[in-house]
Amino acid sequence: MRNFWKDTLLHRPHFSSQALRDFGLIALGGLLQALALRLFIVPAQLVSGGVSGLAIILNYYTAWPIGVMILIGNVPLFLVGWRYLGGPRFALRTAFAVATYSIATDLLAFVLPAEGLTADLALNALYGGVISGIGFGLVYLGRGTSGGSDILARILSRLRGLSISTSYLLTDALIMFLAGIAFSWENALYAL
Repeated sequence: MRNFWKDTLLHRPHFSSQALRDFGLIALGGLLQALALRLFIVPAQLVSGGVSGLAIILNYYTAWPIGVMILIGNVPLFLVGWRYLGGPRFALRTAFAVATYSIATDLLAFVLPAEGLTADLALNALYGGVISGIGFGLVYLGRGTSGGSDILARILSRLRGLSISTSYLLTDALIMFLAGIAFSWENALYAL
């Protein structure tokens, strides 16, 4: 843990034009993910995978803010990711991505309609998936991760030689099962 703080505090970030471009992509990606969550996924009682999906399920039962739970849920994964995925560069980009996504998720709850744009499950699943997928892609293009199951998938890929897609499938299966119990099996199938 001492090395974590030492490396973080002593590492001076290099802000080249490439780094600024990367952080811009990460910010845009986090905002798109938050929009997809607030406009399509949460109103339809669908879930995304990983920490976000777990936060949606917990919000359903407790009304705790989704963004705050995403932030808290990512702390232990962040520390594990620090060790296995690249130290300071990983930490800075991932912390920025998670913070952008978490803050935007909770702030958008105040300005977007709680009922979303449509009640149709298929449309919510389609647009929620496409928009959040574009958001994830922009974060990856910015050489970051969105935390949560991104970190677990990359670690499994590196340590076990699994493809990223297989790693995602393994890490998100439990969340989809819990979504089926919380909302309905139909909603879980649409979310999947």
